[in-house]
Amino acid sequence: MKKSISSLIFCTTLFCAFILCQSTLMAQTSSQVVPWIAAPEADKLVNPIKDKEAALKLGKEIYTDECVVCHGTYGNAETNIAKTLEQKPKNFTKKDFMQQSDGAIFWKLSEGRGLMQPFKTMLTEEEIWSVVVYVKELAQNEN
Repeated sequence: MKKSISSLIFCTTLFCAFILCQSTLMAQTSSQVVPWIAAPEADKLVNPIKDKEAALKLGKEIYTDECVVCHGTYGNAETNIAKTLEQKPKNFTKKDFMQQSDGAIFWKLSEGRGLMQPFKTMLTEEEIWSVVVYVKELAQNEN
């Protein structure tokens, strides 16, 4: 009987150690930054905005309402909420952001990822393009 209990305790301990190792491995894997690459066809999208000033105004309004809480006032993603997120929001002041096409940014805003909702379900294409114009301008002003 004692041998049976000892075996049960050993097996339970071994199982718990296995689960702990697996969860640690999963936590390390999930905290790694996964590059977000737009669909190849996104680079072919052309920003149809003609009135840049109107787009900047509209884009700023939407950005302030929907994006600033995670991406920050200056687009640098240095917010209290951003610090708590496993998948960090994009920092628009980084060179890799500026190297994206307008179409790629439009696609990402439209499709969403993780906690960022797909804005195609709540904004018009013109509104999304206006946000693209605004964040590109925001990023240029910070660089």
